[in-house]
Parts: sequence; C-alpha cells; structure tokens
Amino acid sequence: MQSESFNQPGNILVVDDLTDNLRILSNALSNHGYQVRAVRNGVMALLGAKAAPPDVILLDICMPGMDGYEVCRELKSEPQTREIPIIFLSALDENLDKSRAFAAGGADYITKPFQIEELLARVQHQLTIQQLRKQVAAQQQQLEQFAASLMSQSTVRRDELERNALPAIANILNCTARLCENPEIDSELHTVLKVIHQNGQQLLSLLQQF
Repeated sequence: MQSESFNQPGNILVVDDLTDNLRILSNALSNHGYQVRAVRNGVMALLGAKAAPPDVILLDICMPGMDGYEVCRELKSEPQTREIPIIFLSALDENLDKSRAFAAGGADYITKPFQIEELLARVQHQLTIQQLRKQVAAQQQQLEQFAASLMSQSTVRRDELERNALPAIANILNCTARLCENPEIDSELHTVLKVIHQNGQQLLSLLQQF
C-alpha cells in the first residue's frame, strides 16, 4: 500500500549550462506537477542542493568550471546530499562516459537528445525508490524507538525487583535457613521449612535472570 507521500510532487534540481535545455526540462517537469529549480553551473548546483536538498537532480556533464562528474562526487561526499539520486543528462554516449557517471555516484544516465516520456518515467522511478528508502528509514526509527521503550520498561521492572522483591526473598531465605539449623524444631516443621527454602531459592534464581 502506498503512503500519501507517493502522491506528493517531487522537487527536482536541474543543472545545465544551456538556457534552452533548462527551459525545455523545466517546462516538461512543471507541466507534470514537479517543483523545479534550475541552475546553470556546478557551483550553483552544490549551493542549491546543500541549502535545500531536492528529491532528484538532473545533471549535465559538459559544463564550464566544474563538470557533472565533479559535482556528483562532491554531492556524494556530503552527508546532507549523498542520498539524493542523480540522473546524468548528456550528449556523451560512449560506454566510458556512462561508466564514469555511475562510478561518480550517478543513479541513472540519459543520453541527449532525450524523449520527454522516457525522462519523466526515469525521474518518477528514482522518486519512488527515494520515497521507499525514506519509508524504510522511518519504520526503522520507529522500531528502534519501540525497542528502546521496551528496554526502558524492562529496566524499570528490574529496578523494582532489585529494590523490593529480591531483598524480601533473600530475607525469607535467611530466616528459613536459620530455622532449619535450630535443633529444637520438630521434624515435620523442619521439612516444611526446607521446602519453603528450596522454593524460595528457585524463585530468587528465576528473578535474578529477569
């Protein structure tokens, strides 16, 4: 069952040094309900991603200054941005170029010129994966909190036992032990005291394992 977050529009950061490419990408994504931020160089991409991490980054490779590979590596080295999926968009279509993109930390690679339908499908795919990761992380956090709560309750019970029950049982055992050593008690009472003492020892041993 999908959560409500799957119906929320994704926030996409588009990075390309060509104005026409930014316009085409921004319009296509905006028309399909995505929130879009567009920047023209790697430095602005790093600043924008760190200031307000997007859900997905569409990243060109061949840009002046920092190229896409360098931008990707920088983003993957920072805790606040390393989990953002990066889709490379490039006219470079050699296997070596794609290998470098994935080695830098890219999640996908689309070759220019691209089909809008393919672009949208791949963006949505990365958004779905990202949202699933967030759900898993949230559920893991809930499990850890639940486990901590159980441990806390267990600690409270343990403290109560050590403060009240265990000393009381120990006192009873001491008393029965002394009475059993008294030569003046009759055999029947001695047998009863011995049974009480043995049962008390078993109970004390069980509670000490709690």
